[in-house]
Amino acid sequence: MIEYSILEIPTILNPPIRLRDIIYNCPVCDCESEIDMLVDDDSIIKCDVCDHITKFKIKKI
Repeated sequence: MIEYSILEIPTILNPPIRLRDIIYNCPVCDCESEIDMLVDDDSIIKCDVCDHITKFKIKKI
């Protein structure tokens, strides 16, 4: 079983959402990563240092 973190993104926009110049700290190793991508529900990023996976969850508000 793969362990991963979930990063919820509250928004009024419909996915996909463009995230630009967002600094995200890995919850495992605290390494900083810059996010600059189109994000849809369950898109993922992988930490360059420890390979931890973080899934995005779009939360409609």
